[in-house]
Amino acid sequence: MSILNKSEVEMNTGKSSTFLLDADLITLRAIVAVVDEGSFSGAAKVIGRSQSAVSLQIAKFEEKLDVRLFERTSRSVAQTPAGEVFTAYARRILELADEALAAVSSPSIKKPLRIGFAEYLVPHHLYKLLSRFKRRYPNAAVELKLGVGGALLGEMKDKQLDVVVAGPEGAEGLILFEEPLVWVGPQDRPYEEKELALILMQPPCSYRKAAFDALAKAECSWNIALSANSIQATQSAVAAGLGISVVPQSAVSKDLKILSEGFPELPTTSIQAYSNNVDSHPLIEPFVGFLKEELVGIGVN
Repeated sequence: MSILNKSEVEMNTGKSSTFLLDADLITLRAIVAVVDEGSFSGAAKVIGRSQSAVSLQIAKFEEKLDVRLFERTSRSVAQTPAGEVFTAYARRILELADEALAAVSSPSIKKPLRIGFAEYLVPHHLYKLLSRFKRRYPNAAVELKLGVGGALLGEMKDKQLDVVVAGPEGAEGLILFEEPLVWVGPQDRPYEEKELALILMQPPCSYRKAAFDALAKAECSWNIALSANSIQATQSAVAAGLGISVVPQSAVSKDLKILSEGFPELPTTSIQAYSNNVDSHPLIEPFVGFLKEELVGIGVN
């Protein structure tokens, strides 16, 4: 898709315009919603318009662009190559528009949102997520504490934290994302020990319990080779060949490989948000909603 300068636009359309893209944000939101929901009916529910209105709105925009963004059949809708390119730009435009609104309308909240984040969750994306949240709420103050899920939940109970994002260590958490637990070993060597040498996070840890339960059910012999205090320490110890571990699939680094054959089945795990009272800070609910949206979007990896 080429970018036309003003003279080329005038020559090709016969009209003079100072805008290369003439589209309102509602149209862009409709296009993105069709992609995300996989249908015009689903998009209509998201943006609060009728299916026919959404379909007509996008058709008129395609006519204006003289580019087809979607291939439609009676049963499905799919993006064209041009549609994929345009949707990526539409998302960026909408994100900037939302940030612009937040920059001038976001209330100045002096009380910081105190976030406890279990450090073994989405380690590659945590600070990017917080950066995006700050751009959405530029006047918000945020305090971050990393730690073990169980300990962070204890601090939240003592009102030292407003919201905690952790695994299924607590009760009554809101599930943000679910993924499988997997056995992992070093990437560059096979694991052939008869008695499993385990490298696990220190208790209390839901992954540690899941490993013990699975091994007991399968009647496997094992020993604790190392109790680590962080996911990075666990990953490094496994990569060095000290033993095997159980981690969420999103925590499988390039130095590790998933072990499946001969290993007992593990349950799924989840990333959950916990809070004593969502009314205790005005940003708890927006933060939790933002995380749920973003974690699904990036697939956590």
